[in-house]
Amino acid sequence: MTTNQIKTINDFFNHYQIDTFYDTQAKWEWSQNPIQPFNKAVHKKLSFGKIPGYRNYDLFYERYESAVEILRKEGAVQAGMKVLDVGSGEGFFKFFFDRYYENQLDWHGIEVWKERAEFCRHIGYNIQEVNLEAGKLPYGDGEFDLVLASHVIEHIPNPAQIIQEMGRILKKGGVLLIATPTKLPLISHLDSYYHKISKRNTGDTQQAFTHKSIEKLTLDALGLSKEAIIDKRGFRIFSSRKKLPLENWKWFYELSKKLGKNWMYFVPEINLIVRK
Repeated sequence: MTTNQIKTINDFFNHYQIDTFYDTQAKWEWSQNPIQPFNKAVHKKLSFGKIPGYRNYDLFYERYESAVEILRKEGAVQAGMKVLDVGSGEGFFKFFFDRYYENQLDWHGIEVWKERAEFCRHIGYNIQEVNLEAGKLPYGDGEFDLVLASHVIEHIPNPAQIIQEMGRILKKGGVLLIATPTKLPLISHLDSYYHKISKRNTGDTQQAFTHKSIEKLTLDALGLSKEAIIDKRGFRIFSSRKKLPLENWKWFYELSKKLGKNWMYFVPEINLIVRK
C-alpha cells in the first residue's frame, strides 16, 4: 500500500505500523513519557485525507498542509532532497510530505524527547537527540535542501543563534520554514517578560512573538531581505476542533484560511517560509 491508497484510519495505522510501535513502546523499561500521537477511539476522521484527526479539516494540521502545498507550488521540493525537521515531534510533517514524496526524500530530525525520537525513527527519520539550547546543530555547512522548524523556536532561549545555525546548514537556494505561535504586540512583550523571570525547564516556552517580530528575527539572523520571503501566513482566528463540528465543513476551512492570511495580527500561529 502506498500513501495515495490510504483511505481510512486503519489504512494509516497499517501503513505506518502504528500499533507495532505502541506495542514496542509498552515494553521499554526506560520510558517515562509514553506517547500515543494517534488514537482510533478519538481520531475518527482522516483529516485532509492524510492523517488521523478529530475533523475533516483539523486547523491544527493546517500548518503542515499549507506548508507542503506552498512548497510544492514553488517547486521547492524535488526527489532526492535532504530534509531536516528541527524539533520533529511526532513527525507530522513527514506524513503530509509522504502523500507526494514517499521514499523520495532523505529525512533527518532533531528531537530531545526520547519517545518522540523513537517514533520518528519508526516512521523513517534519521534522528539526532540534541538539546537546542547548546546553540549548535550537528551538521556540516550547506548540508540540507530544506529545513523545517515548526513550533520549536519559542521553546529555546537563544532563537537567533539557532536560526543562524539553520541558515549555516542550509544550501544556497535552500528553503527554511519557521512556524511559531504569535500574539498581539503588547501581549507578546508581557508574555516574553513573564517567561524571562519565571522558573523554566528545558522544553518550556521561552519566547513570545508577533508575526512581525518573528519575521525580523529570522531575516536579521540569516542576513536576508524581505525579498527572500516565499510566504507568510496564519491559518485561523479561532478553531473549534473537538467542541464543535465546524472543522468538518469546507466553507469554514476556506474562511479560516482567508482570515488567517489577511488578519495576521490576530492569528494564534504563523508559518514563515524563506529562501536562502
